[in-house]
Amino acid sequence: MGLIMNSDEQIRLAQESFRTITELKEKLKRLTEHVESRKESLEEEIEENLHEAIGNARDCLERVQENINPKIESIIRERLNILKIKMDRFTEEGLDTLHKEIDKQTPILMQKVLDEVDGLVESKLIMARNELSKMVGQKIQNAVNAVVSDYKSEINKSFVQLRVIGFAAFGFALLALGLSISAVL
Repeated sequence: MGLIMNSDEQIRLAQESFRTITELKEKLKRLTEHVESRKESLEEEIEENLHEAIGNARDCLERVQENINPKIESIIRERLNILKIKMDRFTEEGLDTLHKEIDKQTPILMQKVLDEVDGLVESKLIMARNELSKMVGQKIQNAVNAVVSDYKSEINKSFVQLRVIGFAAFGFALLALGLSISAVL
């Protein structure tokens, strides 16, 4: 008889199954509400913990920065001092090299400068000599012209006087010739 059940027993089993399903449904509903409630409270707790952790992280970061900044500044100062020393040394070495090169090149450059100055002085002297010669020649010419002009006017005066004397002498000679011809005749 195991397979065939009577209808009372089926009803009872169905009622039991219904009750069990109803109880399970009720438990599932309560469990779902509990899980939802727990989920919300966990989310709130997680959010609070996150905010707190973020705040702590910020505080920690600020403290780390407060501790690190002086160290970083100190390291930067040390590095800058090292760089300054290296740059000073490099500058000194560069200046030494420059001075050596200047000392080495100075005689060569001085000779070039002297050669150029000699050439320049020579050309200036030639120009000055030519200009002086021209000026002296012009002054001499002016002086000669002035002297010649003075002598010329004196010679002209003397020439006029000599001409007058010459004409007078010629006149006297003609007169004497005329007298001697008339005496001979």
